[in-house]
Amino acid sequence: MKRKSSYMLLYSYVGREYILSFLVAFAFFFFIFFINQILVLAQKILLRNVSVSDVLLLVVYSIPQFLMYTMPFSSLSSACMVIGNLSSQNEILALQSSGVRVKHIFFPILLISIVFSICTLLISDKMIPYTTSLYKNLYSKILVSMPSLELDSYSSKRFGKIIISTGQVSKNHIQDIMIFDESDKENSTVITAKDAYLYVLDLENYLYQLQLTDAQIMITNPNKNESFHLSSSKELVLNLSLNSTNSAEVSINPSQMSLNELKEAADSKKEDQMHLHEDTFNAIRRYSSELSSYLVKAENGEFVDYQKALYRADDLTYAKKNTGFSFYYQYYRSEIQKKIALSLACTFLVFIAFPISFVRVKYGRLVGFALAMLIACFYWFFIYYMHVLAISSAFHPATFLWAPNIVVFIVGLFLLWRIRK
Repeated sequence: MKRKSSYMLLYSYVGREYILSFLVAFAFFFFIFFINQILVLAQKILLRNVSVSDVLLLVVYSIPQFLMYTMPFSSLSSACMVIGNLSSQNEILALQSSGVRVKHIFFPILLISIVFSICTLLISDKMIPYTTSLYKNLYSKILVSMPSLELDSYSSKRFGKIIISTGQVSKNHIQDIMIFDESDKENSTVITAKDAYLYVLDLENYLYQLQLTDAQIMITNPNKNESFHLSSSKELVLNLSLNSTNSAEVSINPSQMSLNELKEAADSKKEDQMHLHEDTFNAIRRYSSELSSYLVKAENGEFVDYQKALYRADDLTYAKKNTGFSFYYQYYRSEIQKKIALSLACTFLVFIAFPISFVRVKYGRLVGFALAMLIACFYWFFIYYMHVLAISSAFHPATFLWAPNIVVFIVGLFLLWRIRK
C-alpha cells in the first residue's frame, strides 16, 4: 500500500511537470502559428480596410487548423523538457537508487500524451470542419462587401471560377490578356487577346466590362479530347459580375473535412479507381494480344511492321509500370490517414524523449527543448514528404503517412535499448 501511494506521488509530480511544460511549449508554438496566420490574413484582406473585429474572428476560426501541429510538437517538447530536467538534476538516478523502475517515471507522460492524442483527433474531426464553415461564411461576406477587379502586371488572379492572366497593365489598358472560364461543368473556355480595356458598369453591384481586340476563343470538353471549338473575333465584349464570383473563392479543402466526410468523398471516387484499373487491364491485354499476333506472323514468314510492334511493346511496358489510379481517391484517403497519424503523433513522439533520461547534461530543460525543435522540424518535413508521395502513388496511403510515427517510435526504442545496454 505504501509503495502504491509513493507511485501515485511520483505520477502526480511527473504529470504536473509534464502539463506545465506542455503549456509553455504550447504557448510557444501557438504564438508562431498565430502570428503566421495574422500575416497571411493581412496580405489578403487587412490591407483592404476590413474591420479589426472581422479579422480577429477569422483568426479565431482558423486556430483549430494549426492546432493539428501545435499539439504534437508541444507534447514532444514538454516530454523532452521534463525528462531532460529530471536527468540533469539527477532525480532519475535518485529514484532508481530508491528502487523505482524507469517505467514508472515514463508512465504518466505516456498516459497524458494519449489524452492529448484523443483531444487532437477530436479537434481534427469535429472542430476544424465546424470552424472552417464559419470561416468560409464570414470570409465570403467580406469578399462580397469589397469586391474589386484589381489586376497587376504579369500576374494571374482568380475570381470564383474565372482566372485572368495579364501582361502589362497601364490604368485600364491590359496587354496580352488570357481568361480561363471554368463556370461550365462540361466545357472549359479559354479566351486570349492582345489588348483589352476594363470599364466599370455599375460600381454598387460590382459589374465590370472587358473590351477585347483580336480575341481568340477555344472551347474544349475534358471528356472528349478529340473535339474542340476555335473561333476568333476582332472585337469581343465581356461583362463580369463579381458579386457572384467572390463568394466562391473560399472553398473547403479535404484537410478541413471530418473523417466521415472524407470517407464519403473517398467512396464516391472509388468507382473511378475501379474504372481506371479496368482500363489499364484491358490495355495490357490488348497490347499483349497485338504483340502475340506479330510474333505469330513472324514465325509464319508473313510481313510484320516492326516499327509498330516496337511501339506496342513500349505501350505494354508503360501500361504495366503505370497502373492507373484516381488522384482524388488517393487524396481523400491520404487525408484520413494524415488526420489520425498526426493526432497519435502526440503519443509516438514522446518515445524519442525517453533516452534523454540516461544522458546527464547541464540545463537539461533547455537542451531538451532544443532537441525537440530539431525533431519537430524533421517530423514536419517527413510527414509533408510522405503526404506528397501518398497522393501520387497507387499504394495505400497508410503505407506512407504512418511511416514518420513508426520511424520515430523505433528510433526512440532503439536508443533507449542501446543506452541502457
